[in-house]
Amino acid sequence: MLTQLPNPADRTRPTWSVLGFVFAFALLNALLFQRPLFLEAWETLPPWDAGAWGVLAPLMSLFVLQLMLTLAFLMLLGMLLPRALKLVCVLLMLCNAVALYFMDTYNVVLDKTMMGNVFNTNSSESFALLQPKLLAYVVLYALIPAFFLSRIAVLPGRWWHRLAWGVGSVLGCAVLLYANASSWLWIDKHASRFGSLMLPWSYAINGARHWASVANTAPAQQLPDAKAVGADEPALVVLVIGEAARAQNFSLYAYARQTNPLLASLGVAAMPDATACATYTTESIRCMLSHEGGGLSSTRFEALPNYLQRQGVHVSWRSNNWGEPPLQVAQVQRADELAKVCASVSGADCSRMAYDEVLLQGLAQELNASATTAKKRLVVLHQMGSHGPQYHARYPAEFEVFKPVCKTVDLGKCDNQELVNAYDNSLRYTDFFLSRVIATLQSSGTAKAVMIYMADHGESLGEFGLYLHGTPYALAPDVQKKVPFLVWTSPAFAAARGGVSGLKPLKSQHSHDDVFHSVMGALALTSPVYKASNDVFAPQPTSPQRAAPQ
Repeated sequence: MLTQLPNPADRTRPTWSVLGFVFAFALLNALLFQRPLFLEAWETLPPWDAGAWGVLAPLMSLFVLQLMLTLAFLMLLGMLLPRALKLVCVLLMLCNAVALYFMDTYNVVLDKTMMGNVFNTNSSESFALLQPKLLAYVVLYALIPAFFLSRIAVLPGRWWHRLAWGVGSVLGCAVLLYANASSWLWIDKHASRFGSLMLPWSYAINGARHWASVANTAPAQQLPDAKAVGADEPALVVLVIGEAARAQNFSLYAYARQTNPLLASLGVAAMPDATACATYTTESIRCMLSHEGGGLSSTRFEALPNYLQRQGVHVSWRSNNWGEPPLQVAQVQRADELAKVCASVSGADCSRMAYDEVLLQGLAQELNASATTAKKRLVVLHQMGSHGPQYHARYPAEFEVFKPVCKTVDLGKCDNQELVNAYDNSLRYTDFFLSRVIATLQSSGTAKAVMIYMADHGESLGEFGLYLHGTPYALAPDVQKKVPFLVWTSPAFAAARGGVSGLKPLKSQHSHDDVFHSVMGALALTSPVYKASNDVFAPQPTSPQRAAPQ
């Protein structure tokens, strides 16, 4: 397999056949990058009382399977494009090193859901995740091995030799797998989890699956027209989409720390047991803004803002985040645009434009202007909220109530209490931000006003070794699923709806499914897709009166 180049100037440079190079890379890939896969497999193995072979045979089958996938792909590449073989291997090592860093640091699995999360990450979030540890992974797992790979000259050989060896190696692996057929059920049972940890196939295949689903998404179909209920009364709704807020850390949900002191004093209602439909932003927002909620079908319908704009509602979207669907509304403003508006106003205090308060820039003036053009208005504020891993960067210094705080993106190195302190401080700032939203509504001049706050998903803070969010839904803990769902109503709105808050008797459970229909209800609109059962403002049917006894 190992020979010397015929050129005397290259005597120190080894020459390998395609087969030898491919086998060496496949083994190196298994040695460097499959540790998370085999650690996960080890946790699922039968007990040792099944015998040594009964325990080790499944591991051998899994090892052969991942080896066979790598061999098959690289032998095919070596047969068709032998000159590209080394370059592809170097790129795979680089991607594997980055993937391994995130798997080790945040305990993520690279399934289709997580790859969707990756592709919807913007540049500022990506830069926030950079740290020396990532550089160390790239150097140790990619650059150093790539240097040695680059020193090897690969002789293509004759194409039928490559074909024969490629087919033979894959068949050999297949024979080994067949010999351990008793392990197939075990592999099939855990296939989803294993497939999300097997590098490079986890991100390669699941990334392709994500983009295939995006490409196959049908154009949005229009929903049936809506109509006003009763009088066409003026109404103003502000929908605040929170980020990475978990209900467990809200004092409105009985958390021991005072993370919501201002909202508690304003009479905000906390809807009980609210569940997110997904653990990452893009899918969660899609659920919130769909009349189908978490029961999304393959057919894509108009998102709530577009639908309401088409019905004559004045809709404005302000975002300090990302992941929203295509919008066709009266106004869309990003945080950087709003910050520039502040900078252009003489004497304006723009010191906090790096935080969610940027979403309030000029909001009062916008509400006054839109009041003259539309009776019904919806404003969506998409927060940065408690987006990790830099929780300490999500709030101004004066909101650092709980100390000390974690100030590194390598969350596993933080003391857990420091991590929780930083996260809880970000919730204190959200409490302040929402109180400012309510104050803006109170001064808007619109008697019937409503604020609805719903977080897109929760967050893991080290429980079960997990951090951040995006864990596959079936495996995600409740802290990534249980979210705060808060409602504030003006006195006039509450009075018109016949109660202190205007809310119907609380259901025992709520979810993202309620957002679309509750916004419709707050605006006093109905349509064939409106569901009163998911509207927290829907009037309850009156019970029939019993006849008095004679």
